[in-house]
Amino acid sequence: SQRIFPVALDAEHYGAGVPRRRVLVVDQNDDFLDALSSLLTNDPGLEVVGRAHTAAEAIERAEELLPDLVLLDVSSDTSGLKAVPRLKALHPAPLVLLMIFHKSQAADLAAIGAGADGCVSKAGVPDRLLATIRERL
Repeated sequence: SQRIFPVALDAEHYGAGVPRRRVLVVDQNDDFLDALSSLLTNDPGLEVVGRAHTAAEAIERAEELLPDLVLLDVSSDTSGLKAVPRLKALHPAPLVLLMIFHKSQAADLAAIGAGADGCVSKAGVPDRLLATIRERL
């Protein structure tokens, strides 16, 4: 079955019974995962349903949890880029946003080339991250 969600992610559009977007967060750093999970959990339109430390673990968790959005760290190696096609092959396919240290045109092109829906700078957390999620969802 196809999931249908409202576009707006602000508190006035979310009440009892309105589904929240399910998010899987992926990063090697536990402190960053904790901070990111806390930030996302405080958004009324988002629910962190899982966490992973590696791209391989992200694929396993995504197959199990079927998130609406995967926030995938690719700043430490390229395995995250290689995981994107596997994530996008899930049904229904999640939105995949890559998290990097320094956002650039080259990073955007690499994300698009890998099949991701975009990328966001980890340095922009929390301000830009939530704005990017809202733009993409």
